[in-house]
Amino acid sequence: METDRQAASSLPQPTATPGSWIAAFICLATFLVLYLFTGYSSGYGEVIDDRVVFTRASLFTTMLADYKRDDGEWGFGYFVPLAVIGLFWFKRRELLSTPVQPAPVLGAVILGFAFLVYWAGYRGEQKYFGYAAGQLIILGAIFWFLGWPWFRKTFWLWVLIGMMWPWRFLIGRISSPLQLVMAKLTAKFLSLFGIGTDQSGSAVMTDTRDPVTNAFINMDIDVACSGMRSLFALIMIGIVFAFLRLNVDWKRWVLMACVPLVAIAGNFIRMVILYVGSRTWGSEFAIGKDHNHMSGYHLFAGLMVFVVALILLSIIVEVLNNGLRAFKRSRVVRKQVAPDHT
Repeated sequence: METDRQAASSLPQPTATPGSWIAAFICLATFLVLYLFTGYSSGYGEVIDDRVVFTRASLFTTMLADYKRDDGEWGFGYFVPLAVIGLFWFKRRELLSTPVQPAPVLGAVILGFAFLVYWAGYRGEQKYFGYAAGQLIILGAIFWFLGWPWFRKTFWLWVLIGMMWPWRFLIGRISSPLQLVMAKLTAKFLSLFGIGTDQSGSAVMTDTRDPVTNAFINMDIDVACSGMRSLFALIMIGIVFAFLRLNVDWKRWVLMACVPLVAIAGNFIRMVILYVGSRTWGSEFAIGKDHNHMSGYHLFAGLMVFVVALILLSIIVEVLNNGLRAFKRSRVVRKQVAPDHT
């Protein structure tokens, strides 16, 4: 075995040539020009002097604008590049020991398709085509300059980079089913405790009286409370967990499959907290005056989503790594430290 390792280490490893450095520089410069300085889409235009003016904005400018929409729905995108750099640095020894086996043909094919997608989005002024092209350009560069071994090692980092692009069109497609799920869960849970509930769409009406206004407590589950505001952020957190704490790919896929369930569980706890607060101190204290004036208690309930999610993700990781032995060990430790009353 040792002989095989020495023989493998003695094999000549591909090294970066001046031509490859020049090609890498050209790709990086092209990417920056296309995304930082090139006008791409004009959106719905802007009103200037009572006229609608359509001016193409760069994809970078469009991304920053999307981060700020809907009270910062995709604001976590600011931190994605920092997370990628941090994770790469944390795993640098393992990653830098990965053999470099460039696949220029496959990389060129992916890059060619990426630029075709970019051009189609430019002609149709569809920013999401530009976002998708950016993700494909990064993929093509990985294959062209580093090859399959590096792609396998950095796959989850590449997926994490995908969270940088604000895919806001997904919000409307996913929010409606999640709103109905949250409404049903909340209504059924409250009914278990003898609380009269009536679900109508995303609204949950109860027979509980507000202690301040004496009106019935009603909760309308909007997009944020359905789990949408936390789902994509939790996907980002799940990728970080998977990359750092799991070393087997199938375990990472299992963890990522659990993220939507974790988001639903966290937001379910949030709805219960809001109901308890409304019943105890009134709806205005627990929820706020309206959707534009949320209370501090409502903010606390939102933070609890991530507390619950982090606990559940940690438990799932522990089970994936150690199985039920993790819980058996905890019971053994408790027995060992238990005082002897004999």
